[in-house]
Amino acid sequence: MKDFEHKDYFNARLCFHGDEDKVVAMLEAYAQNQIDLNDINRVFELYHTKIFFEIVSDIHGWSEEKYNEYKSRTIKLNNVVHDFFKRITEDNIVDFFDECYVSYCDDFRNFFYKFKTYACISKDKICDVLRGLHWNTFHILQDKSFVEYFDNEITYLLQEQTYGLNFVVSYYLEEHEKEQKVYIPKSFTVDKRVKLIEDYLNGDNVNPNVLQLIINAKYTTELPITPKMKKCADQRNKDFWKNNKSAFTHEYGFCVSFGPYGNVKNARSENGKWILEYDTEWIKNNTDYPTLLNNFIYLFEYTDHQARCIYASNNYGKEVFADLFSVRGKGMYKKGTAFDMLESLSDVQMAGYVNQLNILGIKIEDVIKWFFESYLLEEFGIKNFTCNMPNPDDSILSKCKTLASAIDGVLSKYKMFCDDGEIDTELFRYITDSPRIKDVPSLLASKYCYANCDDIVKEMNLMFSTQNMLSYTEKTTSKYETFIQLILSEAISKADCETYNQESINWLLDRGVIYLDNEIIKCNKERAVILRELYDKDVISIHYINSPTIKDLISKGELVTDNKLLSKPEYQYFDYLLNNAEFSDGKAIRNRYIHDSIITDEKTMNADYYTLLKVMIMLIIKINDDCCLNDKIKEEGDFYEL
Repeated sequence: MKDFEHKDYFNARLCFHGDEDKVVAMLEAYAQNQIDLNDINRVFELYHTKIFFEIVSDIHGWSEEKYNEYKSRTIKLNNVVHDFFKRITEDNIVDFFDECYVSYCDDFRNFFYKFKTYACISKDKICDVLRGLHWNTFHILQDKSFVEYFDNEITYLLQEQTYGLNFVVSYYLEEHEKEQKVYIPKSFTVDKRVKLIEDYLNGDNVNPNVLQLIINAKYTTELPITPKMKKCADQRNKDFWKNNKSAFTHEYGFCVSFGPYGNVKNARSENGKWILEYDTEWIKNNTDYPTLLNNFIYLFEYTDHQARCIYASNNYGKEVFADLFSVRGKGMYKKGTAFDMLESLSDVQMAGYVNQLNILGIKIEDVIKWFFESYLLEEFGIKNFTCNMPNPDDSILSKCKTLASAIDGVLSKYKMFCDDGEIDTELFRYITDSPRIKDVPSLLASKYCYANCDDIVKEMNLMFSTQNMLSYTEKTTSKYETFIQLILSEAISKADCETYNQESINWLLDRGVIYLDNEIIKCNKERAVILRELYDKDVISIHYINSPTIKDLISKGELVTDNKLLSKPEYQYFDYLLNNAEFSDGKAIRNRYIHDSIITDEKTMNADYYTLLKVMIMLIIKINDDCCLNDKIKEEGDFYEL
């Protein structure tokens, strides 16, 4: 395959303002028989003039008559491609494909299948041809008729590790943003797929990313990964990192310390590492329990301005280079390097803070117990909210078991209070099952809102994503990463925007997130702020923003609300930490201690205890937030009541 060699290279899917002149020149040359139709790249270049008119509906400076006249010349260009593909044989197909520019490879494959060009290839030669073409397995399996035509031959190819292993792992175990549409040969049975995995695990070379997918795979009938296979993958993974310890290093960019720093909190960057310093004098001089709990909000910043947990994975991976060095399996929790860094930071913060409180003779367990048994009663009149916390002299194993059980109890009692308006201690004795975290309700009729239609998602992506070309203009070139940055920083008119972006600009104008002011593009700031919150966090706690725009979008069904204590990113985060019911790679910390699993590593148990404390603190913050918002609505009314 040739690379992008020519300056006059034309691809309609990557067209810019001014490319309409290239289209005119090519169509004029074609009309005068001046294009070499024996050159596959000239044929595809001509074909892309047809795609151009399918993409671009309005060209600045062109009349409707001129547009329609040139578009009409492209109607039969499929026939030109068809005539070329008639010349392809099993002997020359590899040479033709090697001549094809990289950007035209998808076109080549699409027409290869559309015109059934493969019928000219014998079954004896097809495997050699596919090896020569170097198409990946997803390309080979993209056409149903082709797969059925060469069922046995393709199956033979898939039994090779080169073609079969990576495909099986990617298709059956890895999660993809878009559905991978393929057709599996009937002869490629479950046993043959499993054998590929077993041969890989017993082979000489392994990849830790592939091993992680096998370890965390959920059982399916299409690719049944057995416990023995997972155990083998886990051992190979440990051996890999043991043997390559010196070749791979990773250090999270945080340093946390407590000391007499004068300022309550200092944050600075040194040599690429963030230094976070917390003043022990502040903690020592403010030991009332409300302040000690508020430190998790204002000092350690567990939540943002809408009481949303900052550790809950949401926007990780939305940008192209967010996580180059990891894979995500089906059913695995969506997280990236940034998530792991924040988890590491919160663990160190919790350990350091608990140690400082211990020095002052204060037990974090006593502070937690005070919140549920005294504060909720005194502040909100919630009676009978008991919370059994660990004792200081308990073993670390016993502490973990008690705290895991206490979290279950908190969730159950708060659900009972929301459902019944009271906590009935007699009734509570008969409740044997803990509620699912996602099912614990809020006191509010509507608390969170989420995007509920493709148009909202499209609107957010066009405005804020770095993965589209809306931010590029000839006037500003690539100075801005996103469209919102462009229009907030520059006086940009519609005419300044590239031809290929005009359709998207018009669509955003119709949506109302942008408007024209003396021909200059401006943004509707209220709508933009709302969309940005959703884009960054996936959720808005609506009672922090009394917005007519949110109310309107809810009434139209473009946003949907729920009435849960935790937002979706939050309860998914808690599920990931506490159990493995929803995510195959869940840490299952709660399950480990509730079900009395054997834990012999004291270091692990200490880390688990700090994680369980973090979950309990987050529940305290969320319950307090819920009760405060409920009191506010009682006094001021519900802005979002329909």
